[in-house]
Amino acid sequence: MNELVEVTNEHFRAAIEKNVEKLIGAYSKTNSLLVFVEGPRWATFGYEMVVKGWRDFCSSAIKLKDCSWVEGLRTEMHESMGFVAGIVELDVEIEGVSRKIRFRGTFVLRKEEDGKWRIIHEHFSQPMPDPYGIGDWLKKN
Repeated sequence: MNELVEVTNEHFRAAIEKNVEKLIGAYSKTNSLLVFVEGPRWATFGYEMVVKGWRDFCSSAIKLKDCSWVEGLRTEMHESMGFVAGIVELDVEIEGVSRKIRFRGTFVLRKEEDGKWRIIHEHFSQPMPDPYGIGDWLKKN
């Protein structure tokens, strides 16, 4: 398995376990860190706000039962930068109600001085139903 995929899988496991120290340790300690969260907020800017976001998530009513790459997984790794992108499925329980949610997920990682890959950008989103009012412009043939 690609090293960067394993880094993201470890991150998913830490989220399931609500292990805040592992979660925040996965990010580069930089003010240029940018996380596009799955919502309702548009973005989280900078390491300190990402830390606050994860601490608040870990004390929230959200119980993440599973989180995994399910299709379209793409990776590219260079000497000190790389990305992992694909479709992620979450199995969550909130106040006794379970549901599965799919997102497009992208992690951009940088290999830091200590040799560890850390997240410098993360993006989770869902496509809008029909933002232009014309349906999908991809032709069938």
